[in-house]
Amino acid sequence: MALFALMKRFEEIKYAADQGDAESQYDLGCMYEEGRGVKQDSTKAMQCYLKAAEQGYAKAQYELGLMYSRLPPNKKNEEEAIRWIQTAMEGFRQAAEQGDAEAQCRLGEIYDMAKKGDGSQNKRIKTVATALGLFSGEKDVKWFEEESARWFQMATEGFRQAAEQGDVKAQFELGGIYCWFLGGRENEEKGMRWFEKAAEQGLVDAQHELGYMYSTGWCVGEPDVSEALKWYTRAAEQGHFLAQTHLAKIYAGCDELIEPYYSESLKWYLKLAERGDTVAQHNIGVMYAKGLGVVQNINEARKWLKKAVELGNAEAKKSLQSLEAFLSQQGDTQDEKTLEQMAFIF
Repeated sequence: MALFALMKRFEEIKYAADQGDAESQYDLGCMYEEGRGVKQDSTKAMQCYLKAAEQGYAKAQYELGLMYSRLPPNKKNEEEAIRWIQTAMEGFRQAAEQGDAEAQCRLGEIYDMAKKGDGSQNKRIKTVATALGLFSGEKDVKWFEEESARWFQMATEGFRQAAEQGDVKAQFELGGIYCWFLGGRENEEKGMRWFEKAAEQGLVDAQHELGYMYSTGWCVGEPDVSEALKWYTRAAEQGHFLAQTHLAKIYAGCDELIEPYYSESLKWYLKLAERGDTVAQHNIGVMYAKGLGVVQNINEARKWLKKAVELGNAEAKKSLQSLEAFLSQQGDTQDEKTLEQMAFIF
């Protein structure tokens, strides 16, 4: 999706959100959280989620709980995280029991996450597990596994009819259930087919998932770089942040899937940098400093590194110091080794 189209969609969603529409408030929160069509801003994301959550919108309540779980740990943040996650679960369960396939799928995902809480160091997983009672002694991992499987089975049955009739969202949801949660080669093949149907219809998230699967070999047997680049590019051209990030990294040679193609990597890093991504700004500075994929330009390198530093990127500060040390040398005594200290960060 072109940047203009993304911005137009942002304005439409923001207008509806300002009118009090809970779903639009949730969508706006997602856009701010992910930096999709707008500069990433976690504070604004939380504000949008809160507005929708206070209207009883379960998805916003759940995302708000997760955001609280990622804040600096203190009693208030932990209590708010648990409160909103528990409130969301009540809403999901009510909808799921009335046959809402999406709510059934969300319950399956959340129960699947909660069962991993015992021993996990991930704050989000630990908080979800706590909110759902894993550590209270009333429920054990087996109970969560059974609940997850039960809701996924119901969701699969609910999505299938819509998916077979061409509903792209249902196709994507089925792909996720089969590939990520049910396991087994037969289910993975089913999941890939549903992802491909959704991706061919232009669903950007499905295109990104296919790119990831082909780049890692997940569900497809072994990596296929050409397929990965094809699907990542389709998603990236629609403005998908993670797809743009993956393309930039692949072309920079970070995943060692291909030989570095720096000019193509620079193209995608520039798009990410325009969205305020400091990692991209840092990497652009490195590329200009070393002349990777572009004619070496120290002034441009300094400009991009300073942008990243101003936004709080600590690695960019180190790279800028290395660049300034290089420039401080006189004449033929310039030490190229100081530039070697500048490296991509991913």
